[in-house]
Amino acid sequence: MPLEGVSEFTTLGGLVQIIDNKYRLFGVVNLIDLVVVFAVLAGGFAVYRVLSPTTPIAVTKDTKAITFTVFCPAARNVDASQIEVGDLIYKTTGKSIGKVTAVKIVPSPGDVWDPTTGKIVGYQSSFATDVYITVVAQGQPTSTGVTVGDIQLHGNQPMPIMTSTFQCDTANIADLKIAGE
Repeated sequence: MPLEGVSEFTTLGGLVQIIDNKYRLFGVVNLIDLVVVFAVLAGGFAVYRVLSPTTPIAVTKDTKAITFTVFCPAARNVDASQIEVGDLIYKTTGKSIGKVTAVKIVPSPGDVWDPTTGKIVGYQSSFATDVYITVVAQGQPTSTGVTVGDIQLHGNQPMPIMTSTFQCDTANIADLKIAGE
């Protein structure tokens, strides 16, 4: 004779009752509640993995001199006093990624409609300049780029940079050279 509230199929011969007629596991925990708890835990773990910061790629002691040039297009009101050879370059995280070895500031080229000729003609901007900044840093080549500090550099990669007196969102890394290669 089955126990009250327990079907014959869930008693396993009357020795162990696993699921009662109210769908409780061992008469204690509702199975639906248990599934919901596991789903919430799995979802929380998935959100944690997506939102948790990635660990920076460790640089070994086998580093090389890395020289790269960043291109800051159409920067307004930039002059040679704002960025100079010897300045430290930082990514906007505040960590130094190298030292400036050369700066080239040229007027930004552009196109404008010339109503007298009816053509589009090139001109040099009087207020916007293109800034090319060459930086030397210690880094390590990897299979996907070069690790410098806590960042990975790749050719044609945009990267916001700053010094103590200058900041720009670079259009790309225009040139990347590894010493000895």
